[in-house]
Amino acid sequence: MAIKPLLFYLIILYTVSVNSQSCNCDITLTNLKSSSLNLIWASNITYSPGDVICIPAGNYSGFRFYDFEGSATQPLTIKNCGGKVVITESMYSGISFQRSKYIHLTGTGDENEAYGIEIAGTGNGSMGIYVENLSSDIEIDNIEISNAGFAGIMAKTDPQCSKPLTWRSNGFVLKNLNIHHNYIHNTGGEGIYVGFTGGYKIKTNRSCSGTPIFGHWLENIDIHHNVLEFIGWDGIQLNLVHNNGKIRDNYISNYGLENVYYQNFAMSIGGGEYEVNHNFILNGLQEQGRGIQIISGESGTKVFDNVFLRPKLHGIFLHNRHVFDDVNDGYYITNNTIIEPENSGVFYNTKITETNDPSILYNSQDVVSSYFTNNLIVDPGNDYEGGNTWKQNQESYFDFNNRSNRDSLLQNIVSNIMTREADTLGLTNILNGDYSQITQLSDLYDINSNISTWGTTDNTKLASKISKRPNYYGASDFQFAKMLPSKSKLLDQNKSNKDSRPIAKETVIYPNPTNSSFQIRSKYSKNPIVELITMDGKILYNTTYSIGTPISVQNYTSGLYFVRIISKEKSEIHKLIIQ
Repeated sequence: MAIKPLLFYLIILYTVSVNSQSCNCDITLTNLKSSSLNLIWASNITYSPGDVICIPAGNYSGFRFYDFEGSATQPLTIKNCGGKVVITESMYSGISFQRSKYIHLTGTGDENEAYGIEIAGTGNGSMGIYVENLSSDIEIDNIEISNAGFAGIMAKTDPQCSKPLTWRSNGFVLKNLNIHHNYIHNTGGEGIYVGFTGGYKIKTNRSCSGTPIFGHWLENIDIHHNVLEFIGWDGIQLNLVHNNGKIRDNYISNYGLENVYYQNFAMSIGGGEYEVNHNFILNGLQEQGRGIQIISGESGTKVFDNVFLRPKLHGIFLHNRHVFDDVNDGYYITNNTIIEPENSGVFYNTKITETNDPSILYNSQDVVSSYFTNNLIVDPGNDYEGGNTWKQNQESYFDFNNRSNRDSLLQNIVSNIMTREADTLGLTNILNGDYSQITQLSDLYDINSNISTWGTTDNTKLASKISKRPNYYGASDFQFAKMLPSKSKLLDQNKSNKDSRPIAKETVIYPNPTNSSFQIRSKYSKNPIVELITMDGKILYNTTYSIGTPISVQNYTSGLYFVRIISKEKSEIHKLIIQ
């Protein structure tokens, strides 16, 4: 008798309730289990495009959805109903989609729950949510994911020799992925990981019978309004989007905590054309996280209106290892705010390291025009001023792999503020953790080059590439301006994604400021661990806290501190000012 695979014995018998009136559900899944994986097969359910499939409030093991398909205009909606759905999976991913298409997974099934689906833990090496096995056209929103064994959300189908349909050459493209308004924290690996990273154009780490195979392309990928914190590896990794890749309006802090070499970026992006804008990136207390890297981003890639606070290495690292697809069009780096990077604000390397033409190997693509405009870079770690090298003051802020590359782009490095003196710009409070001071800095307004009106031959291209905007330096739209070094404002925005959804009560540290003691008010179910931490990451105090008990601070010097609260539900950090 043939031996059946393990999953055969894990199949969960479930039933469905059709035309449920609760939560506008067309179908409600019932008899779901909390002790083993729920395998949900489309062939066992009668449904139509546009139907709403509900998961009743409760505690469950993981879910695996097979072969579900809505339509482009009528996706299937899968949501919670009647309260929160909490998923804790000891072996596999919390939720995965196999061979599924046109799906909307959302935690908005109850107006009293901002994140109506919570994935509270997954198996070692597993994901919170996994879009896999040729799945495409998926929207994911209002989900809280914590304690994932590896990535919070992963979306890709890696090429496999035994499955030729997974090879790029056979045409599968993951399209229309929309990941937004999620709260992802305390992951073992990446916060969000989309696309294959084993090869782009020339080289790949996969071959089948001696034939190199590449991962599939992606199109129309939008990752926005997510809060990511306490992330083990990269905050967001996105690759192989050859049309319309966007990373925008995300808040990323305390990332790269595992300090894995070259896996500790706020964002790691490669092999395609991208827009990266309006992201707020705060290096964590351990200060192990780098800024963003773009490897072989194609012509027209734009990075603008982002904030980087104290990144390791560089704020923005660029390396096009291949020949640009348009040799007349490079990168557009504009209106970014980069404060105290460990090395330089921006580092740009155009050396060709991957090509089928050995005559151009290691050439620099000096003729390709890129633009570095209206950026604010404060006190980088590099200090080339007056040294015996071609690198001088400007290269401490905008650095290059060789002099010819720098010289070819000097005319396009214009209208930036490069300063060692934060206090002259009113940034002292920002460096001390008060981000509310970022907005309305008069010294940064109305004195720089307005790229919306550029009309010279050299700059017409830039004016057409970047949307019109008023005169300012640095990032323009500080919806993040009053964030604490934790989820704070953007998380509240997530919680009010629907206008009618009330914002859940937050943990409160009070009184704050204080000169004697403070207390904590929260909704934690059990007594959490509380730590008092200095700005440089030193833990001064650690205790199992009883809610409502004062903690004395009379023996500590005045200044800004962090209070870290750790419980089985979550970890979070708040500012505390001791006077």
